[in-house]
Amino acid sequence: MKIDYLRTAKKSFMIVKDADYTYEHYELQMILKNDIASLLTFQIMVGDGAVEYWYDVTGMQSLDRQFSVRPVDEAEIRRLLGGLIDMKYDMDRYLLDDRNIVFLTDMIFYDRFLDKLRFCYIPGLSGQKGYEIRKLFEELLQHLDHRDPLAVSIGYDLYERCMAGEFALEDCRECLCRHSREQRLEEEQETDWKEVDREEDEQDEKTEEETDKRTPERKWFHRKAKRQNKKQRRIHYSRFLDEEQEISSTAEEIHAPEQEYESKGYTQFFAPEELMDIWELIYKGEGMEKDLVLTEFPYYIGTDSTKVQGVMQSRCVSRIHARLFLEENRLMLEDYNSTNGTWLNRHLLPMNTPTEVHPGDRIVIATEEYMVHCRKRPK
Repeated sequence: MKIDYLRTAKKSFMIVKDADYTYEHYELQMILKNDIASLLTFQIMVGDGAVEYWYDVTGMQSLDRQFSVRPVDEAEIRRLLGGLIDMKYDMDRYLLDDRNIVFLTDMIFYDRFLDKLRFCYIPGLSGQKGYEIRKLFEELLQHLDHRDPLAVSIGYDLYERCMAGEFALEDCRECLCRHSREQRLEEEQETDWKEVDREEDEQDEKTEEETDKRTPERKWFHRKAKRQNKKQRRIHYSRFLDEEQEISSTAEEIHAPEQEYESKGYTQFFAPEELMDIWELIYKGEGMEKDLVLTEFPYYIGTDSTKVQGVMQSRCVSRIHARLFLEENRLMLEDYNSTNGTWLNRHLLPMNTPTEVHPGDRIVIATEEYMVHCRKRPK
């Protein structure tokens, strides 16, 4: 089975080739004549005697693209389980075999308009190895957010259930109920401890009020002593400021000979291995955008400031629009199936297809134009 991608002015397609498996006639008619929300809609194309399935993935992002942007937390796992439950329910409702689902992260998409996951159904796939649900959970474990203990617990629980036998709808529900119950118990215990702490604080305050028989003069001396103790525990920032001034003056003394050396008109040369490339996107549009300096790789561009480094303001730009990364010291550009597309030198880029970028190239992110620039800087 081979996967290609095609981008037109209004649509994005995932094209599955070499997938001419044997299937029942009713199976195909059931999919084509019903709008199944948990499945990707597709068309059948025949060319040169070969059957191709064209899946409409316009405006959607695959799971592997989402996993590459940030680690998988507990909320993301719950959304995935909810999508699996909806999909298995639709399979039973329309008398379809869920073994025909491709459980690969690059073929499962998140539809932001419906706010749900949509799966790729290939008629007759049942029995083919390499596409079972175990592959999905293996990929999930590699992208878990290990700072989230609940996400780790759910992820490994799913994988163990899958390895123990055939993964069913009841496994999804049991896993959700079990960990929801554990989370609720932890929250109740935390609430109980907070209540105990509050009651203890109230009791201490009441005891102090009852036992405090000191005269006003002794109370005043007591408050003064407490203020002095707090002042002694404070950090003396002036000490650190003095150190910083000494460091800056030392740095000026160190660079002074170099400044004197440059003032005499000498030129300093660097070997090629002592230089590094600094890639920039120089803004050439007429909007409110700014130049983008690619300080780290991979470098994401979009409007979601929590997920991308290159934040743009245009409403035509998707939340995660494109990605730039280095491959053997070559700058590569990849469109993340954005709504309004990414152009390179007036050519519309297909989704999930990295393309090499050179200095002087023109990149259009939706409606905003940039020019690629590369400068050298000593390491």
